[in-house]
Amino acid sequence: YECGECGKAFRWSSRLLHHQRTHTGERPYKCPDCPKAFKGSSALLYHQRGHTGERPYQCPDCPKAFKRSSLLQIHRSVHTGLRAFTCGQCGLAFKWSSHYQYHLRQHTGERPYLCLDCPKAFKNSSSLRRHRHVHTGERPYTCGVCGKSFTQSTNLRQHQRVHTGERPFRCALCPKTFTHSSNLLLHQRTHGAAAPATTPAPGTATSAPATPQHRCELCGKVFVSEAYLQRHLQSHVEHQPCPGPECGKSFRTVAGLSRHQHSHSTASGQAFRCGSCDGAFPQLASLLAHQQCHVDERPYKCAECGKAFKGSSGLRYHLRDHTGERPYQCGECGKAFKRSSLLAIHQRVHTGLRAFTCGQCGLTFKWSSHYQYHLRLHSGERPYACGECGKAFRNTSCLRRHRHVHTGERPHACSVCGKSFAQTSNLRQHQRVHTGERPFRCALCPKTFTHSSNLLLHQRTHSAERPFTCSVCGRGF
Repeated sequence: YECGECGKAFRWSSRLLHHQRTHTGERPYKCPDCPKAFKGSSALLYHQRGHTGERPYQCPDCPKAFKRSSLLQIHRSVHTGLRAFTCGQCGLAFKWSSHYQYHLRQHTGERPYLCLDCPKAFKNSSSLRRHRHVHTGERPYTCGVCGKSFTQSTNLRQHQRVHTGERPFRCALCPKTFTHSSNLLLHQRTHGAAAPATTPAPGTATSAPATPQHRCELCGKVFVSEAYLQRHLQSHVEHQPCPGPECGKSFRTVAGLSRHQHSHSTASGQAFRCGSCDGAFPQLASLLAHQQCHVDERPYKCAECGKAFKGSSGLRYHLRDHTGERPYQCGECGKAFKRSSLLAIHQRVHTGLRAFTCGQCGLTFKWSSHYQYHLRLHSGERPYACGECGKAFRNTSCLRRHRHVHTGERPHACSVCGKSFAQTSNLRQHQRVHTGERPFRCALCPKTFTHSSNLLLHQRTHSAERPFTCSVCGRGF
């Protein structure tokens, strides 16, 4: 039984059905005590033990008990000291399978944990979980002093320096110190080209060297960012005359001219017309803002990191990543978010609301992304087309995997022989060469096979089916 989405094969149809829920987002097994839902009944059973406190698997060497037998087996390594997992490339040994698998990816470069909302991939699930906070707005790390929360523990440690007064990054040219290396880099630009590499305060790690400064070619002044330099350059521009009838006034900056336009406009109130469409506006600033829809201009630039945005609201939301501001707080758990839309999505965790209902089969979903993917199963829509060959897919992750066919990239490498593959399913199939695993068994004879397609070909030897016919003599094969 092969999955039509990703190519994975399963011995039992029930296993295939369970796997397909990974693609559809369907979670039919709901907990009666909380809003959580699960793909399989066993996962729900283990989860319910979290409510009841049941721990049926007890360690014979200590009082600890566990809700799964697999967790007990892992725990037993603490007592035995057994390091059952040995790396074939460097010889390092590990107690836990998860540590061993993560270590193997250091050799292969494999990043099997894909983010569903962006193209990033990670070596382990914990890194993916931390990254997901960027999309969900969740901020699980809270300061014990002021209650401010953060998405990453590193951001919390940096924030805590506000309370402790610690300033570990020291400028080598003056006595100033800073709480973060990026602030030191910005400060070093004020020293000009003479600024050396970063010198940390005693007992701290060194940071990266200073980045290039932003210097005005007309007067020699130096600025901390490209945005400030562009603002300064307006002082060198010739005065701009007001286009209003019988006015004659002129202004040094676009902003000054825009403010002046408030004082007079035509009788219709539409003094400024767009050259690309029929739009007309009473103020120059309104026209300039409108013209950005005709070009890919991004005039709102972040002074901290240089990222640019089309509108001021986009920049405002982005700046909250630097400042840590989270003005939208959940009334249930206290978590805060930088946008009201992220708060509304988060609140479904408490309400259990599945706001997206399929009109064809009645399945409900919490998240829009899962709902949109499910709708494509009904409609057959494949909106993500390959720019090379035109083949289309239901989601971006499938398109990313397909692109390896054109780029020649083979990111999934065998840890035994080094052979690499474009798809993880191909790697798993190849690994059976080393392990000897042959999971596909013929029901009519003892033969086994490494892949379902080989089994299908073999099964024809037991039947009268001969699908391939010779055009010359008519014999079937």
